[in-house]
Amino acid sequence: MCKWPLFSVICCCVISVVALGGCESKAPTPKAHEHHAHADHQAAPTQPDTKPKEPAGPRLETDSFTLEVASTQREYEVGRAGEVQIEIEGRGEWHVNQDYPIRIDLEAGPGAGLQQRELIKGDAKELNEDRARFVAALEPTEAGDHEVKCDVSFAMCTDENCVLENRTVAMRVKVQ
Repeated sequence: MCKWPLFSVICCCVISVVALGGCESKAPTPKAHEHHAHADHQAAPTQPDTKPKEPAGPRLETDSFTLEVASTQREYEVGRAGEVQIEIEGRGEWHVNQDYPIRIDLEAGPGAGLQQRELIKGDAKELNEDRARFVAALEPTEAGDHEVKCDVSFAMCTDENCVLENRTVAMRVKVQ
């Protein structure tokens, strides 16, 4: 009985395990200087989406963050400047990734008088590991109820993990 074929098989297996064991794969951390496109964070749908993405409401809470759009004033009036605030706040061990290019796409009917359609990290009124806070200007041109919708791309991290998020929140602005 020849022991060489068995020895050759064992050696090949050991060499393969050692060679493959040196390979490590880690997901790259998002970089602030890379071009950021809104579509980069949307997963391809498994089925055609028959209805538009519905906002979660004015406030969304998860285990890792709170995202909210809120009024900064008690009432809004036609022709008078106003604002809404968009805030991302970390929860527990999770923090806002300050290196990631945060982006907020804003949408509202023409009567709401939304002054900007996009806010980026540089527009933040407050940005630290605990929270990112943005303010969007309004100058309503029509009385009535107007929806302000915010599609927000950001990243939340712990010491071990980062998760890219793309969430939508919306609020009603009553204009007199």
